[in-house]
Amino acid sequence: MRQFNLVRLALFQMGFGIMLGFLHVTLNRVMTSDLGISSTIVFGLISLKELLAVLGIKVWAGNMSDKAHVFGYKRSPYILLGLVSCVASFMMMPGVAYEVQIAGVELARLLPAMITDVALFKLVIIFIVFGFGLQVATTAYYALLADYVGDKTLGKVTSASWALMVMSTIIFAYTVGNYLEVFTPERLGNVAFVGGLIALGIGLFAFLGVEERHASGDAAEKEEALSFGQSLKLLSISPKTLLFAFYIFTSIYGIFAYEIVMEPFGADVFDMPVSVTNKLFEPTIKGMMLIFMLGVGFFLHRIGKKRGALVGNLFAITGFSVVIVSGFMTDESLLRTGLVIAGIGLGSSSISNITMMMTMTAGRSGIYIGLWGTAQSLAIFLAHSGAGVLRDLVLFFTGNYMWAYAGIFSLEIMALIIATALLPRVSQKEFEEESRVKVAEVLGNVVER
Repeated sequence: MRQFNLVRLALFQMGFGIMLGFLHVTLNRVMTSDLGISSTIVFGLISLKELLAVLGIKVWAGNMSDKAHVFGYKRSPYILLGLVSCVASFMMMPGVAYEVQIAGVELARLLPAMITDVALFKLVIIFIVFGFGLQVATTAYYALLADYVGDKTLGKVTSASWALMVMSTIIFAYTVGNYLEVFTPERLGNVAFVGGLIALGIGLFAFLGVEERHASGDAAEKEEALSFGQSLKLLSISPKTLLFAFYIFTSIYGIFAYEIVMEPFGADVFDMPVSVTNKLFEPTIKGMMLIFMLGVGFFLHRIGKKRGALVGNLFAITGFSVVIVSGFMTDESLLRTGLVIAGIGLGSSSISNITMMMTMTAGRSGIYIGLWGTAQSLAIFLAHSGAGVLRDLVLFFTGNYMWAYAGIFSLEIMALIIATALLPRVSQKEFEEESRVKVAEVLGNVVER
C-alpha cells in the first residue's frame, strides 16, 4: 500500500503542469502577441502567483499545516483548498482575458487604463485566487511528501513528481497546439475547461487517503511552530539559512525565467503562429528537461546534489547563449540546438536544487520549505514581471524585439553564473547545526517577553 501511495503522490503535480503549461505557454502567447496586451501587464498578471508567496502565503501555509489540524489532518485540507481554488480560477481565465480592452495602450497610459478597465480588475482577482491556491496546495504537498518519504527515496519520488509534471506540460501543450490550429476564443476556453477538470481529477486521486488521520509525527514536528515574523527573523539572524535562501533565489531565477518568454519570443522574432510555438518550445526544451530530471534524479545519491546542480548550470548557460545567437541570426536550426542544450541543463539543475530544498529542513519541513519556497517565488516574480517591463522598455526605445529578449536571457545567464559561484559554500551539515541554535534562540526570545 505504501508503494502505491508513493506512486499516487508522484502524480500530484501533473495537474499543475497542465494548468501552468497552458498559462505560461498558450494564454501568455495569446494575450501578449495576439491580443496585443502590454507584456508589462501580462507578465505581471502571471507573476502575481509568486508575489503572494513573497507576501507570506507559503510560510503561512507551511506553519498552518504544521500546527493546525482540520478533522485530524495536517496537510490534506490545505492541499484540497489550494487545488479547488486553482482549478476554479483557471477555468475562468481565457474568457475574461478576451474582455480586456487595453490592447495597444502605451506605457505612459497603462496605469489609468488598468484602473478603468473592469475586465482587467476581474482578471487580477482571478490570478490572485489562482496564485493563492497554487502556493497553499504545493507547500502543503511538499510538506506531506517530506513527512511521508524517507531521505533515501526522496530524490527518486521528487524527480518522478517533477518529471511527470513536465511530461504533462509537454503532452498537453502539443495536444493544444494541434487543437488550436483552427484557432477561436471558444476553443481556447474549451482547453481551459477540460484541462481544469483533468487537473482536479488527477490532484484528488493523488493525495486523498495518503495522510493518516491524527498522525503523531516525530518530535521535531511537535515543537512550537514559528510565525511569519519569527520566520523572517530566523532568516535574518542565520547566515547559513540566508545563504541558502539567496542561492535558491539565484538558481530559480536562472532556471525558470525563460518560462513565459519563449512563446512571445517565437512569435515576435521568428514570426511563428500559436500552433507552432506550442509544439516547438515546450516539447523541445521540456522534453530534454524530462529526460535529465529522471536520469539525474534516480542517480542523485551517487552523482551528488551539488555536482548535479553545477553541471546543469553550465549546460543551461551554454544553451541560453546559443538561443540569443539564434535570435539575432533568425536561425531556427540553431534555436532548436540551444533549446536542447538548455533543456539538458535545466533538467539536471532543477531536480538537484529541488531535492536540496526538500532535504534542507532540519526536521521542520513546514517552515523551511515555506522559506525556500518564498525565495523561489521572489525569484520567479522578479524574473517574470521584470521580463515584461524590460521587454516593453527596450522595445519602446529601440523598436527591436530581439534586443529585448537578449536582455532577458542575459539576466538569466547572469543568475546561473552567480548560483554556480555560491554552490561550494552551501553545506547541509552546517545549516542543520545553525538551525538548532537559531530556532531555539527565536523561540526563546518570545518566551522572555
